[in-house]
Amino acid sequence: MALNPIEGQPGLFRDTDTGNVVNIRDFRESDKWDSIALPANAPPVNPGVSFGTELVFFQNIQNKRDLDTNIKTPRKLSAGESMVLDRIGLYARSAVGNVTTLPRDVKKVFEDAYYRLSVNDILQDEGPAIKFPSGYGLYGQTTENDTGIISIGVPATASASRLAKKQLLNQNHELSGFLRFDQRSWLVGDNDGLGPMSGDTIVPPVLENGLIVVNFLHGLIRSAVTK
Repeated sequence: MALNPIEGQPGLFRDTDTGNVVNIRDFRESDKWDSIALPANAPPVNPGVSFGTELVFFQNIQNKRDLDTNIKTPRKLSAGESMVLDRIGLYARSAVGNVTTLPRDVKKVFEDAYYRLSVNDILQDEGPAIKFPSGYGLYGQTTENDTGIISIGVPATASASRLAKKQLLNQNHELSGFLRFDQRSWLVGDNDGLGPMSGDTIVPPVLENGLIVVNFLHGLIRSAVTK
């Protein structure tokens, strides 16, 4: 008996004697992830993150290393991979190189952004960014000046909410995830109920140090154990 690899299907082999397909793939619990960057944009160089801005995950992967994404093909799993998706999470990195992320920048992004994930244009979940804790992150106190530790939810994977219905993904599915910053016109003027806290206008968030947001897709990933 000889096993010949099936082109374009890592982990699948064809038995030359019987014609049967042999599957040499295995599951592991892990994540697929991608990152987007929101640069510092203090005036007068940039007036802030404009209303209507959409920052897209899983699409722009060129020049990114494994630290920032493990997606090899834009918007798709790798050839031969499949995944049972059971958790969606967002995480703000607490430092970018030698620049630490300011807690107030994290608050401005996660309190003002809307997140949506769809697969083959079918909605999986959506809502305010704070609705999607990743279960990852740092936690504790700090004595550094103008620096703190902030996370979405409790940094424990057991505490992160899971999808009520798990989703099976493979290399033929197209992923689409984004963060969007919307204009909230109902908070403008004297009838917003916020009094002097809001003033007469709601301005886009202005980030002082900028930050990187990571979108984690967690579940059981099946991939080839040999080539």
